[in-house]
Amino acid sequence: MGKQCTGRRPLRNEKNRKRNQLLNFHLTPEDKEEIYKRVKLSGRTLQDFMTQSTLCQKIVVVGNERLRERIIDRLKELEPLLHEIAEGKCDNEMVMAELRMIYEITETWE
Repeated sequence: MGKQCTGRRPLRNEKNRKRNQLLNFHLTPEDKEEIYKRVKLSGRTLQDFMTQSTLCQKIVVVGNERLRERIIDRLKELEPLLHEIAEGKCDNEMVMAELRMIYEITETWE
């Protein structure tokens, strides 16, 4: 499966970041079997496979008013940082990554 943890030291990925958070969810036995087949064929660890699959796959979002309001509120929170980026005062990769994510979500609304 994934890389093992030695003692109390958390796992680290290829960029030497700590990976000590857990994410659990329920699957049918058939879905679990399919995921494990894909992991084995990919040659990756389960952890790396799930991380890449989750972060890199296109998702389809059913848009509703509540989601739209949350996105608008978040964009209002980001607005001052966007002005700083536009003026060249800072270069915030995390803000840009979040904007890309918001854009991708809104592009797939049904």
